[in-house]
Amino acid sequence: MNKKKNEKVIETIIGAETVIEGKITLPTSLRVDGKIIGEIECSGDVFIGQDAHVEPKIKAKNVVIAGEVKGEVETTEKIQIEAKGTLNGTATSRGIIIEDGGVFNGNSVILDAEEKGRKKKPEKVVAN
Repeated sequence: MNKKKNEKVIETIIGAETVIEGKITLPTSLRVDGKIIGEIECSGDVFIGQDAHVEPKIKAKNVVIAGEVKGEVETTEKIQIEAKGTLNGTATSRGIIIEDGGVFNGNSVILDAEEKGRKKKPEKVVAN
């Protein structure tokens, strides 16, 4: 099967009533509808549901935030904050999309698309 297809499939879902404390590491995509206090390290995409809460760190390919994230978000591609999503902390990625109504309070570092480890100057961003 094509690797790109596998990354779009969400194989792990953390339910709405679930609370996890600790580090989560997985090779596929993850959807969080509950609460995670700890680090998420994911090779695929991470989706934060509307009623979800995650802190203090997420590392993934892409992160889509519809709920609340406090802390550090680091992606190899993009961060998307949806209309009811909130990110309070630092964002390191190749791009950030903030939909109308989405909230980002913190610092951002946009990675150079051509060189993986080379970073542009950090920016202080407050968006509502």
